[in-house]
Amino acid sequence: MANILETVGLNSQADATLDQVTADATATTKSRRRKGIIVQPENVNEQLKTDRRQPPSSNRTTNPLTVSLGLTRDLVKQNKTTNSVLELIGFYINHFILLSLFFVISIFKNIQFAYRYMFLKVLTLSYYPNKSPQVIREDVNKLSKIPKVVSCILDLKDDEDENGGVLGLTNQIGELAAWCISAGIGQLIIYEYSGVLNQSSESLTSLSRYISKNLTLYFGTDTKPTFSITIPHKNLITFSEGASSTNRKVDLEISLISYVDGKPTIVDLARTMGELAVNGELSPKDINAELIDGELTDLVGPEPDLLISFAPSLDLEDYPPWHIRLTEIYWEPDNKEVSYPIFIRALQQFSNCKVNIGK
Repeated sequence: MANILETVGLNSQADATLDQVTADATATTKSRRRKGIIVQPENVNEQLKTDRRQPPSSNRTTNPLTVSLGLTRDLVKQNKTTNSVLELIGFYINHFILLSLFFVISIFKNIQFAYRYMFLKVLTLSYYPNKSPQVIREDVNKLSKIPKVVSCILDLKDDEDENGGVLGLTNQIGELAAWCISAGIGQLIIYEYSGVLNQSSESLTSLSRYISKNLTLYFGTDTKPTFSITIPHKNLITFSEGASSTNRKVDLEISLISYVDGKPTIVDLARTMGELAVNGELSPKDINAELIDGELTDLVGPEPDLLISFAPSLDLEDYPPWHIRLTEIYWEPDNKEVSYPIFIRALQQFSNCKVNIGK
């Protein structure tokens, strides 16, 4: 019995000693890990088997595709410094490409501008009216047809610019009036966005005097044609000297319109028709395209056959949209002046155009 108890005591002491050794080993391992000492795993052989890579194929060949793929993988695995260098190189390459495109486009635009500038100068020398109606008639007689109503978009320039200010605008209208009468055009519509000449009857009177003076230079005193100037939205009209206000038969009808004759007039007309329909004075069934067209014609004027823009780029500047549904539009790139060559080339284009009215 004593031997049995002694044996049990020894086993218990051995187990305690083993547990103590295991705990010390575990504590030592954790301590080494905290200190940064690499600890070899217990099952080294299994770990090596797990980390071992597969051997390369015995049929492996070297070709450009394989090399390029390998280089691609190596580039992807590079560090952040190398990536920043590659990004910097890519940025400069893209920057160089964009600058090259910019310079190519700039050179092309400059050449195009120089060509158009020389082209306009040649046109100025080729078509020069010399304030002679006979020269203009000879140019127009070569055309198969001419428009009955011509509209021109003019811009009010600064006073410091050449032909700028109200005086320059008045001079341009005077020249256009002489060209239209010489070409046999019966109605001229002048569109200027701000409407600086549409302010009062006094402005109409001064404009009428200047046009009369300019027509005298073209036709002389004895054969000077007659004309009328109208501001549609103010219902103002003035006649030149020698024109009869009773029968209103003149050689040229000039209308001055601005932005108020465009969208604002359409809005006011729609509001008026709506109020009349609500009050029972106008039936909704009577509101149609024909009624609107008739009202806008009375308020603004007829639709022009030809619209000429004397600006360097095509900008209608809120021109009345209802009045240009079937209008032929002409403009010359990079042109900034109201010149006779642009006027006669617009008439030439109109004579060659064909208007197809669909349903």
